[in-house]
Amino acid sequence: MTGCLVATSITGSNKPCTGCKIATIVFARTLNLSHIFLTGFLSADSRMNAPSASSRRASSRRASSRLRFLTVRATAGDTVILPCYLPPEISTETREFRWFKGTDCVFQRRFSEENEGAEQIWMMLFKGELNLTLKDVKVTDSGQYRCEILAEKKEEIAVIHLHVAEFKLVSRSEDVGNPNVQPLDSTSSDEWSSSFVDSHDVFYGDDVTLSCYLSPETSAVTMEIRWFKGADCVYLYQNGQVTEGRGYEGRVSVITDDLQRGNVSLNLRDAQRSDRGEYRCEITDGEKKVENNGVYLHVSGSLKIPQTRPVNVHVGETVTLQCYLTPRTSAVTMEIRWFKGADCVYLYQNGQVTEGRGYEGRVSVITDDLQRGNVSLNLRDAQESDSGEYRCEITRGTNKLESDGVHLRVTEFILVYRSEDVGKRDRRQSSPHVVFTSAGYDITLPCFLSPETSAVTMEIRWFKGADCVYLYQNGQVTEGRGYEGRVSVITDDLQRGNVSLNLRDAQESDSGEYRCEITDGEKKVDTGLFCKILFTFHNLQIYTLSTHFTYLITVSYKSIHTP
Repeated sequence: MTGCLVATSITGSNKPCTGCKIATIVFARTLNLSHIFLTGFLSADSRMNAPSASSRRASSRRASSRLRFLTVRATAGDTVILPCYLPPEISTETREFRWFKGTDCVFQRRFSEENEGAEQIWMMLFKGELNLTLKDVKVTDSGQYRCEILAEKKEEIAVIHLHVAEFKLVSRSEDVGNPNVQPLDSTSSDEWSSSFVDSHDVFYGDDVTLSCYLSPETSAVTMEIRWFKGADCVYLYQNGQVTEGRGYEGRVSVITDDLQRGNVSLNLRDAQRSDRGEYRCEITDGEKKVENNGVYLHVSGSLKIPQTRPVNVHVGETVTLQCYLTPRTSAVTMEIRWFKGADCVYLYQNGQVTEGRGYEGRVSVITDDLQRGNVSLNLRDAQESDSGEYRCEITRGTNKLESDGVHLRVTEFILVYRSEDVGKRDRRQSSPHVVFTSAGYDITLPCFLSPETSAVTMEIRWFKGADCVYLYQNGQVTEGRGYEGRVSVITDDLQRGNVSLNLRDAQESDSGEYRCEITDGEKKVDTGLFCKILFTFHNLQIYTLSTHFTYLITVSYKSIHTP
């Protein structure tokens, strides 16, 4: 092929291109960019392989799928851009494009070497943008616009419906009077949408305002105002009279004093689960009608309890049963109830507190934290009788939220993993214990009774997952399968409440989670203590932490060098 130049020709390096199968920039007479025009060439191989009838039908289907539809709304005086995007597969074949309003051609551009400003034309094609800009639009500019290109054949690639009104609806007061209207973007690569939806997230029972303003500022006193949720009208203002939709009675309104300034925002009180959905405003003024693009209302709320395992404390300790509103919302005006089983042990209502029988002076919430949605229950001087499942219930208006339950175990003793924590009350959770080891080494998983209590007559079980790997019962020891001869406790230390597990000769099969369980007659306590043993050939392993005591034991081989 002759006369075919690659992009480096711009710098003066003219290289002929042979066998070129793609569209190419061709320079006619000179390398001056103002004389660039686009054309497409087929190589000899391509000409020999002419498209079959089936490929032509496929091409027709692709052309049909390239047609895009869009609706653009504007106000008289605005500058409007009607977007048209040229598909990459045909961009370099384009010879001409036209914009039509109805059957009238309103804009035409041919691509040829004689065009002035050919550089700008080339950039237009390179970007794939054939947008039509209309300045100072008028109501009479409303109508259907089409973008048509001429490549190998004539093809429509965009159909846009332009609605120009004397006024428009905007969602922000600062946008009132702003003449600039941006084209709506497509919601996907396959479909363009005519609605650009804002969203509001509110908590059950909250009041919310769905903002909407006439632009330019225009009195809406004599207009009809309709707010829809989906296809249902939830609010109608007509001739100074108001009609509220079913289920919205007494909960929806506009501020009539603000209608003079074009504020047609909808106020919704006491948001309900059923209020979730898309809302839009429609304004009618005589024969003129305009609507906004809609707003989506999310109504949600839940109570989150971080504890997923039982909470273990010993008699006399103070414990916090954590619970939070999500999304974080002030609970100051809500009713807060904490239950143990079916019995209410704590009630916060209208700023007043009522404590359940047997819990007088021992239960509270931190009132300063209610503003941040923290409704955790503090329980002081825990008693064995306090053991059980607790749950929180929040009421706001007609909405009620209930948390999952959290199990509290109050025993005469608990299990701790640090000897220095034995006997301490109101302990803070410390950092998880980490044990590093190498394959074949011996390790100890520490565990102690607190307060210091003899474990000689108790049952001691250590589990790996669901499998018991060590059992001490009535002075006798049973070792789990695969752990024979490798697990033990120091029996002389049981008198001091030391129930730590010694594991000898760490193996790859030891990888997993371990926990300790102590039984003393009818009393049972579980550490919630997890030991993660990881097997690796490296001397260092990054460890992960859990919500309780976590041991991460890294098992690794040491290199042995022999002469």
